[in-house]
Amino acid sequence: MRLHSILNKTRILALSSLFLAALPAQAQDGAGLSEKEIDELALSAMKAFDVPGMAIGVVKGGDTVYAKGHGVRELGQPGAIDVDTMFKIASNSKAFTSASLAILVDEGRISWDGAVSDYIPEFRVSDPWVTAKLSVTDLLAHRSGLVPHAGDLMLWPDPNGFTRRDVINGLRYFPLVSDFRDSYNYDNVLYIVAGEIVPRVTGQGWEAFVDERIMQPLGMDRCFAGAIPEHQMNNLAAPHGMIDGELTVIERSRIHGKPAVYAAAGGVVCSVSSMIKWVGMQLGRGTAPDGTKIFSAARSREMWIPANFWGVSPRNYEWHRTHFNGYGLGWRLSDVHGYKEVSHTGSLAGMRAWTLMVPELELGIVVLSNGSNTAARNAVMHTIKYAYLPAGQRDWIETYKALERDAAEQAEDAASKQDLRTVVEPRALDVYAGRYLDPWFGEVTISSSKDGLEFASAKSPKLSGPLQHVTADTFVARWPDRSVGMDAWVRFEFDRHGALERIRMNRVFDDPDATIDYFEHIDLKPKR
Repeated sequence: MRLHSILNKTRILALSSLFLAALPAQAQDGAGLSEKEIDELALSAMKAFDVPGMAIGVVKGGDTVYAKGHGVRELGQPGAIDVDTMFKIASNSKAFTSASLAILVDEGRISWDGAVSDYIPEFRVSDPWVTAKLSVTDLLAHRSGLVPHAGDLMLWPDPNGFTRRDVINGLRYFPLVSDFRDSYNYDNVLYIVAGEIVPRVTGQGWEAFVDERIMQPLGMDRCFAGAIPEHQMNNLAAPHGMIDGELTVIERSRIHGKPAVYAAAGGVVCSVSSMIKWVGMQLGRGTAPDGTKIFSAARSREMWIPANFWGVSPRNYEWHRTHFNGYGLGWRLSDVHGYKEVSHTGSLAGMRAWTLMVPELELGIVVLSNGSNTAARNAVMHTIKYAYLPAGQRDWIETYKALERDAAEQAEDAASKQDLRTVVEPRALDVYAGRYLDPWFGEVTISSSKDGLEFASAKSPKLSGPLQHVTADTFVARWPDRSVGMDAWVRFEFDRHGALERIRMNRVFDDPDATIDYFEHIDLKPKR
């Protein structure tokens, strides 16, 4: 396996410019938006994209210049969102994991270049050489070579029965699809592994370590990596999503106050008031405005240096004049109109989040929402950010509305071409029935009755439901909980003697924005 220097992979695109409308006079000098303008922006975005509520915070020059909640915590229920309303911040949690490891690097207890297998001896990937060489930095920078999003079905949809031990043991069954350190393959489960380094080195769980060493010193009293105390289980944003065309609470995704298996990758719960303190410390290179030091400036620099790169899309260049996209340690890094940008987004069922900083401008912005629409979060973030940049502003709400219209047309076109008519009759249904086993996904039972076939996952109960026949030995699983949002093709494969050999699965891509096939590496074989 070839080992390439990832730092030589900066990709620069020079594409034709896109006209950007001039900013109002107030924003041309980088003065930012007024409180009233942000208020109106939030309400407009919520209305345009069917989002019940948002919390927004802006830090500039060491001062909080905006912090406010908008809308309601839950549709149909009393309770407005304020600065202390807690949201799931999803993958914004990754920066807390890198920060926890930065503390251990400062203390000399681990090294960024230390082999993961030295800290977690049972850690394995499919290639022994990569297993031996894979470092803490490799985990945090998504450069292992693993297939992107490997093992996400062990994390979502939740709740499920997978443990962190299952996650670590399951990684060895996924292929390496690119050369080690030679590509950007985003992977949540590697952050579960990274978080597990903390207890292996300190004897203290990742959640307790983060709460004790980061949240408490910074006074982030509405932010939790671990269990939320009962007296804090109030003022919680409920998750919402479009289900069968109606904006609905996603019950399975509510904040329940218990630590999640995926905590180190996406399980932190936080309010915008506490996230403002987090951003203040980050902009202070590890030291909060009040002098509280979490990690050293040297560690801050290391976390904000690109350790991995990927290409710049035409849209990214046209909109933001971006010349590079990279990933540091828990942070996405890029340039926007000549300024370095440090950020991370977060998406879970019913929640969206985005933390963004422009260090040269001493600017930090946090947007949290209790809806599944990503466009609302993006439109608000870009509008606030561009008010501080010496570049043209555009109507970001209308920009994202146009993208949604295009996506809807594509989805309608794809649906019109999709033919689910039965072409070939299935075999006798009891031929398909039985118990099947995949080495990482676990056991699946296929049962047969007069009503048809039923698919039931032992460890992921949300992935259980009836199978609709499509053609020959192919069925489709449309999960009863429609908030799961990833139906699957289920194909029964037989050998030349007619013996049932395996079940293979693939995602039904009926959403033009969906790009990840979580099922493709499931290989279910009859359990003997």
